[in-house]
Amino acid sequence: MKKTITEIESIIEERIAELEEEYELDIYDRNDIREEEYRKGGWKHDPFPEELEEEETEEECHYRSMEEQLNEVGMSMRDFF
Repeated sequence: MKKTITEIESIIEERIAELEEEYELDIYDRNDIREEEYRKGGWKHDPFPEELEEEETEEECHYRSMEEQLNEVGMSMRDFF
């Protein structure tokens, strides 16, 4: 029998709280737990996964313009070329 969203959310909160006492969980860990519990509850997938916050990652730093990066170290485009 398929569990209700309220029942599954309650299980998820308890499980995350229990694990966070021992480990530092990131958004990917929490989403994995959510997905697992919804599947156990008879759902195909988690209808409400946590969305990534606007955190700056190392990858995003590489997408800044060359001019911005040069300005940080006190160089201009003319100095670079």
